[in-house]
Amino acid sequence: MLSEERKKELDILMERASCAGDDYYLDMEQDEFDDEMEGCEEEEFYKGFCRQREIGFEAYKKEIAELFSHITSAEELHYMIADYNYDDGMFTVEQIVMNPACDIVTAKMVYWLCGPTYYYDKYGSPSKCSEEDINRDAALLLTKMEAKAAANAFKTGLEWNGELVDEQPANLDFTREPYCHVPAAFLHRCNSANTLLI
Repeated sequence: MLSEERKKELDILMERASCAGDDYYLDMEQDEFDDEMEGCEEEEFYKGFCRQREIGFEAYKKEIAELFSHITSAEELHYMIADYNYDDGMFTVEQIVMNPACDIVTAKMVYWLCGPTYYYDKYGSPSKCSEEDINRDAALLLTKMEAKAAANAFKTGLEWNGELVDEQPANLDFTREPYCHVPAAFLHRCNSANTLLI
């Protein structure tokens, strides 16, 4: 069970991380940046963008990635991604699901929220996604996740008392092309009573 203090620390990291994949403010003139951020000076995203402007885009991403690498708790990783706004991009998502401590429960949730059916329907798999596709970042992450799942590299045993998001479509036939290539680790199973098991 995460303490309220630890949740606050993780929330701060998530807000700072949301800046890492966003270069909108990077080269903005200081007076324009100040105008855009007026009244937000106490917010974590303001501090994040200030740090990004200070050290540069790639250096900031590296700094945030390093902070994520120190997280060794599956519960903390799941807490961080449970209410994530995917409009904030794939950088933060990747830091969580590619972390060695990420549990398969978390990975399944993220996998289906990233919409793999789009890539299977359009390209045959996420790995075949066109470079011109506006959603390519998600396809690249899904490809990495599939490789990690195939290597049985996701942890198991997460205990989670909160809500689990289940976006796996119920009408897909995973025994046929192209969906037969979805890693079994990402498929939900049913027990004898036909109750969904996450």
